[in-house]
Amino acid sequence: MSTTIILAEFQAMVRQGLVALFQREEDVSVLGQAADGDTAWQLIVQYHPAVAILDIALSGIHGIGLARRIEEAALNTRVVLLTMNSDPRAVLEAEQAGVAGYVLKNSTFEELSLALRTVAGGGTFMTPAVRRRLRDLQRNGQPAGTLTPRERTILRLIAHGKSSKEIARVLEISPRTVDTHRNRLMNKLDLHSVANVVRWAVLEGLAV
Repeated sequence: MSTTIILAEFQAMVRQGLVALFQREEDVSVLGQAADGDTAWQLIVQYHPAVAILDIALSGIHGIGLARRIEEAALNTRVVLLTMNSDPRAVLEAEQAGVAGYVLKNSTFEELSLALRTVAGGGTFMTPAVRRRLRDLQRNGQPAGTLTPRERTILRLIAHGKSSKEIARVLEISPRTVDTHRNRLMNKLDLHSVANVVRWAVLEGLAV
């Protein structure tokens, strides 16, 4: 089955080039393209694509704003952001909005394609150079790796034995958004199984 996408990029040449490249991929179906955030939102509502690839600097509704709308509407569309900003703090803002993928514009198409497939499969993706900067902040004791309030809530519910679908019903978000937050908090805490998540929550007093 093809992964359905919409692509929003304000630069026509870049947008058309990426659409042409994705159309060559047998397992990707491009449902639409947009030059601004308002059009992108209309396409997302109309087509419910599996993934929306969004320029962070779209006019109208910017990429992070769109990600927030998608989460608030409990849509199953996951977001990959395209940006020139490698500041880890920008990544954290994007993560808090529910973004699943963060790709720098100087990356190769192969990296963007990998991000698309990772995110469509329920995972999260970050350009390696940005991930290294984020880990440097964490090692230096900066607050970059702290959990957001939403992540702490989801961690607590996981510790209580709730499934992604059950958590989604409680928080009125989509199960895929729950999975995005779960993967992200596990990456932040360097935990590699649900059992480790539960153990960590118990030790931190979050399982009560």
